[in-house]
Amino acid sequence: MKLLLDTCIVYDWLMGAITDRPTIDLIIAGGALVSPVSVWEMAIKHGLGKMHLRSPQIAADIEAQGFRWLNINPYHAQTVLHLAGHHKDPFDRMLIAQARHESLSIVTYDAIFQRYLADTLIVRH
Repeated sequence: MKLLLDTCIVYDWLMGAITDRPTIDLIIAGGALVSPVSVWEMAIKHGLGKMHLRSPQIAADIEAQGFRWLNINPYHAQTVLHLAGHHKDPFDRMLIAQARHESLSIVTYDAIFQRYLADTLIVRH
């Protein structure tokens, strides 16, 4: 199973806040992917004072964890056209579009993702 991590999962991973061993093992074993959308979202939220970062080197910190990138392409952006309006957050909508187009499962805390992708993995925290 190939996994795409939601921004909240990436952030909590970087902050050492994910403690559920099965989730950690799944993410490590699944060779999880991270989208540049998550870097963008964290940078914006940090700039607004809504998200503390240990380091401004977000991309390097993510790479240091061994995660691979799922870069955004025009087909991902186009897939947004086919998404229902359940979720209004543009960052989440792009992650959902990427996962749908690439046939990936998303790891998230947000149950709304399941309305788009039945194989969403919901992490309890």
